[in-house]
Amino acid sequence: MMLTPADVQSLRFAKAPFGKRGYDEDEVDQFLDVVAQTLVALRDEIAALRGGAPMDAAFGTSTAAETEMLAELDLIKQRLARLEAAVQH
Repeated sequence: MMLTPADVQSLRFAKAPFGKRGYDEDEVDQFLDVVAQTLVALRDEIAALRGGAPMDAAFGTSTAAETEMLAELDLIKQRLARLEAAVQH
């Protein structure tokens, strides 16, 4: 499944199960997995268009671009945590 900007903009996370606050953690984690897979696919497509070989993250290959993407995902997780905290108050 390829993620589109419309997917991101229209996504609404379910509320956490009864007794918990914020969003359903499993649902958020699944979405972040899709985001990561989309970024990897786009990176590989760009590499292929430039004549390079796709990079296989399964073998632990780390590039500056991959490191940058992981840092961006960490920022997204931090923003989400702040939003969840704001919703709780």
